[in-house]
Amino acid sequence: MGLTDFQNGLFICICVSALLAYYATRPPRNTPPSFASYRWPILGNAFSLPRKDGHIAYKRLGEQLGSKMFYFEVLGHSILIINDVEVARDLLEKRSAIYSCRPQLKMLTDVIGIKFLFGTMPYGEMWRNHRRVFQQHFSPKNIQGVHSRAVEFARKGLLPNIHQSSEDIYEHIKSFVGGVTLSLTYGLPVRRFNDPLVRESKEVFETANATALPGKYLVNQLPWLQHIPDWMPFTGFKEDGRQIRRQLLNLMERPFDESLKRMESGNIPECFVAESLREHQDGPDFEKQKTCVKEVALQVFSIAFEADVAGLMTLILAMAAHPEAQRKAQQEIDSVVGLHRLPDFSDKESLPYVNAMLKEVLRWNPIIPLGVPHLTTDVDEYEGYHIPKDCVVMANAYAMLHDETIFVDPEKFEPERFIKDGKINRNIPDPDDFATFGFGRRICPGSHIGLSMLYIVAVSILAVYDISPALSDAEGNPIPIVPKFRAMAVTCMPEPFRCKLTPRKDKNVEGLLKDYLGYEFI
Repeated sequence: MGLTDFQNGLFICICVSALLAYYATRPPRNTPPSFASYRWPILGNAFSLPRKDGHIAYKRLGEQLGSKMFYFEVLGHSILIINDVEVARDLLEKRSAIYSCRPQLKMLTDVIGIKFLFGTMPYGEMWRNHRRVFQQHFSPKNIQGVHSRAVEFARKGLLPNIHQSSEDIYEHIKSFVGGVTLSLTYGLPVRRFNDPLVRESKEVFETANATALPGKYLVNQLPWLQHIPDWMPFTGFKEDGRQIRRQLLNLMERPFDESLKRMESGNIPECFVAESLREHQDGPDFEKQKTCVKEVALQVFSIAFEADVAGLMTLILAMAAHPEAQRKAQQEIDSVVGLHRLPDFSDKESLPYVNAMLKEVLRWNPIIPLGVPHLTTDVDEYEGYHIPKDCVVMANAYAMLHDETIFVDPEKFEPERFIKDGKINRNIPDPDDFATFGFGRRICPGSHIGLSMLYIVAVSILAVYDISPALSDAEGNPIPIVPKFRAMAVTCMPEPFRCKLTPRKDKNVEGLLKDYLGYEFI
């Protein structure tokens, strides 16, 4: 058979397979409402999907349909969007037995061959073991270790970096997040600014996370593409996969091996790798657990980059765009902490406005606006609607946190919505545990770590710096800041903006920082 005949035969097989899949997966008539009245053969509702900012578009579509959830199909895949928190709780929490699996990103799990990430791992024994290993060290009851490391990196790294270069806040935030997580995970010394391993990790994780971008790799929608021979056209994704795999495995092995060397020499602080390995070193399955620890360590290190950086940059944007909220937070910090020391976690409960402001940051721009998708493992019925097996279920955190019936003027940044009589208003849903970090058994296990970093960065910076728009010319005209956000593979980041951080005139900033300016490594 010649090449042309082979290609023709392959094309016919693909068409027949796709048609069979189409007819085999036609939805029953009582599925939830759909935003498109017509389904194309094979493609389903693909042409009706929003091209960008799906979380915003899905909120509007739900409002147009008058429904708290709606359903559509793309290339034979069933997808359910939930815009209401009570529906999400009913399904993802109360019926978690069939809603706790994850859809597989074939580019990541099959082509690249990385199957151990929390976000894509199917619900089962492997997931439970990995999560158990994570929680044994990073549970909320062990948060003091996170607090002390975050304070250390804020004082010895973040604030001195800002002192040295006040307009590179994005780079300083990345250095802070990468440094804290690298130290917590592997116990390795970190260069105060532009650490080589932190820099390399950011680049690798950004490349790997891009495998989840809609439309970037068609193999995620058409898994059979992975079986096409490499010599055929349109198989460049395979070489991408091999390169990403090499980078990820190298990044997993190198810091882990360095931690092992430091453990042998007795020169390692308390960290996830050291504590976890010591706990299992006398067990019969040590090698298996060692592999698990290594895999979890890579995830701890990687997850923080996009999510925590997105949250912290949203904080900086909010302060630059809303100076009145910034001033209120600074006044509260000064009244509680005074003028002669830097804030720490012992001050947190005495700072209701700051806490309200941080809740508003998470509500205003949810860092994972569409949540991490769930997958049904069985058919289900809800309020008279049929939800099929293997249906991808997405809880639209943006829609829930911008629900006008709960949060008045949801597009407005207004920390006061969480305050009543000078205290946190417990009658308003708290974004700390309301949609922001997911639902059910797959809720983010490290949310308390992210919240800790958000708090210490906020109070540390606001205690000594003013955040304002950057200046555009020699006359000192400020560049207007119009808050805009862009959805990435999973997270939602502020669009690039320019701001400057200047030492507060009412504070002895040099005196507050003098003990922390000389560190090259932390």
